[in-house]
Parts: sequence; C-alpha cells; structure tokens
Amino acid sequence: MVFLIVFLTSASVMLFVLGLSMKSGREITMERIEQHSSTIETQSSVKAELNLPFRERVLMPALRKLADYGMHLVPGRALQDIDTKLESAGRPWHLGGVEFVGLRVASIAVSVVLAFLASGIIANPVYKIFTMAVFILTGFFAPGILLQQAVDRRHAAIRKILPDTLDLLTVSVEAGLGLDAAIQRVVEKMDNPLSHELDHALQEMQLGKLRVDALRSMAQRVGVSELSAFVAALAQAEQLGVSISGVLENQSRSLRNTRGQWVRELAAKMPIKMLVPLVFFIFPTIFVVLLAPGIIQIAKAFGIMK
Repeated sequence: MVFLIVFLTSASVMLFVLGLSMKSGREITMERIEQHSSTIETQSSVKAELNLPFRERVLMPALRKLADYGMHLVPGRALQDIDTKLESAGRPWHLGGVEFVGLRVASIAVSVVLAFLASGIIANPVYKIFTMAVFILTGFFAPGILLQQAVDRRHAAIRKILPDTLDLLTVSVEAGLGLDAAIQRVVEKMDNPLSHELDHALQEMQLGKLRVDALRSMAQRVGVSELSAFVAALAQAEQLGVSISGVLENQSRSLRNTRGQWVRELAAKMPIKMLVPLVFFIFPTIFVVLLAPGIIQIAKAFGIMK
C-alpha cells in the first residue's frame, strides 16, 4: 500500500510538471507563425539584396574591404580632401572617400602585378627597374588624376551653363514666380550638373533648411567661384531687401562676360597645346615627305645607294 501511494504521488508530480512544461496549441501556433514570418523576412531581405545593382552588391563592399589595407596610410585630412573632391566631381559611381581609397589600393595591386609581368619579359635590369617604377607610379597616381579630370570637366560644364541658368531664373522671377518656384522651373526644364545641384538644394529646403544656407551648401559642394559669388550676391540681396530680379539680371550679365573671358583664355592656350602634336607627329611627317627624295638623290650621287 505504501509503495502504491509513493508511486501514485510520484506519477502525479511528474504528470503535473510535464503538463506545465507542455505548450498549449495557441503557443505552438504563435511560434509557427513567428518562424514563418522570420523565414519570409529573411527571404525578402535576400531577394532585396539580390535585386541591388552589381555596384552596390559586389563592387562597393569589395572596395571597402580593400580600403582596410590602406586606411592607416591615409591621414584624416587627406580623406576629407578626397571626399570634398568626390563631392565636387558629382560623386562618380557614388564613391565615398573610403571607397576611393579602396580603388587606389586595387589600382596599386593591379599595377604591381602588371609590373612584374612586364619585367619578366625585359632582360636588361635597368629597363626592368624603370618599367616596374613606371607601372607602380601609374597605378598610384592614376585614380587621383582621373578624379581631378572629372572635377575639371564638371566645373567647366557648370561655368558654361551658369549664365543660361541665371537667364531662365531671371525670366521666371520677372514673370511673377518666387525664387523657389523659379529654381524648381530650372530643375524641370534643364538636365545638367547645375540643375542637379539645384534640385539637391530644393530637397534640403523642403526638409526645413533655410534657402540661403541650402544655396551656400550647394556652392561649397560644387566649388566653382562664379557660383559662390552668385550665392553670396543672393544672400546679400535677401539681407538688404534688394529686388531679386535685378540681382539676377546683373549676375547674369557679369557671368556672361566672365564666360567670354574664360573662352578667350582657352583660345589663347590652344597654340601652346598644339605645339606637342606639331613637333612630335606633324613636323617629322612633313620632313620625311619633303626631304626624303632629296636625301635619296644625294645618296645615289655619292654612291651610297644604288
């Protein structure tokens, strides 16, 4: 009897504990729903990642990984200067300062490999060292040179289009539009680097930034002196209560004169730039055409040639 009581008590306790540990049907259902939803979220995140362009999915992470090998060699000030140049160039390929450092590391690595491959073909040790140095220096400086060329091209495009943009702004303001609406009209009617920067400034204004501050940020991003002078004139006109249309008209006239001077300066540099192809490519060809027959006749006369 005692054994039966102990057995039944132990069985009751075990069944009670087992019942407490067992989950109800509602809990089991909720766990399955949570597992299913987490699976769906994981699949959707993987699908969203696969839908990203190749640049965002593969190239940018690879450049960030490569940047880890070169970040300790780049001081903070240099990284900030690189980021400023990229901003001024319009963020080509949406590169940031870190990604550009990774691009430079990749360029150096490729140039080192090419240098060793090229040096294996050359037997002379002096030429071998010279070839390796040329390849490595090219790999180091090429990204910076390409970035500077992108900055110069964008600055030239903005200087070229700035007077026409101010003309459209002036006409829009004189037609009765406010300055913000006139900027919006420029963004809608034009498709160039300056209109893209104005669109960026409009978005900042819509987020609550003051117009003068947004335009100053735009001028600082672009880095063109003529645009900075125009924004400074607009800020001064707003502070003094001067007519915006008059300021726009004066600035447009001034910038058109500045563009004419810039074009004349480029035209004055052309003869100097033409000397290189003239001396190395055109003059030798002319000399061959003009002097070769005479040299052949003289050589035949002296018996050098038959």
